[in-house]
Amino acid sequence: MHRPRGDVSYPPEPSDYLPPGLDGGPGPTVDGIPVAHSRPDAHGWAPAVLAACRDPLPDGAPDLRGVWFVEHGRMRGMVQRIEQAGDRVVITVGWLVHDMRADGTLEGGVHDMDPTSDEVHVAAEFTDGRLDLRPNGGRVMVSRRLDPVDPDVMHWRYGPFRNRCRRLVEPPDGLAPPRA
Repeated sequence: MHRPRGDVSYPPEPSDYLPPGLDGGPGPTVDGIPVAHSRPDAHGWAPAVLAACRDPLPDGAPDLRGVWFVEHGRMRGMVQRIEQAGDRVVITVGWLVHDMRADGTLEGGVHDMDPTSDEVHVAAEFTDGRLDLRPNGGRVMVSRRLDPVDPDVMHWRYGPFRNRCRRLVEPPDGLAPPRA
């Protein structure tokens, strides 16, 4: 396994690494939480969006929640946090936040920006145990699925590039943020 590099940014909150149970318990529903957007003027990691939501995932939806380190592939070294509740998915990389409903519609999908600040509009849906993303509602260009043998491995296809990600349970040794 490729060891995470020290210059990689990791989500700072311990709760980012241990997603809550999705038991339908008390807390806001996915409909009661405002849609989050990227803030390029922000520093560090955007706060978690669905942390207090306990809406169960729909049947057939893969549980991709957690912090993922890309250990192999074109995007090697990238860290992303994936939150899920109900049919909602939030994928965060630092200040970049893609908040979407996996309902197959462009209206419910991502309406945000990419790292170069260009607008993106992406439909999202759960299909055959994957999260598929379709820019502008077109064909699937990005997909994420859990490994059938190891649920702590996620396969992430980004256009023609294939990446293997490892779920982290905490920041790597020596890279945890200082405690106040």
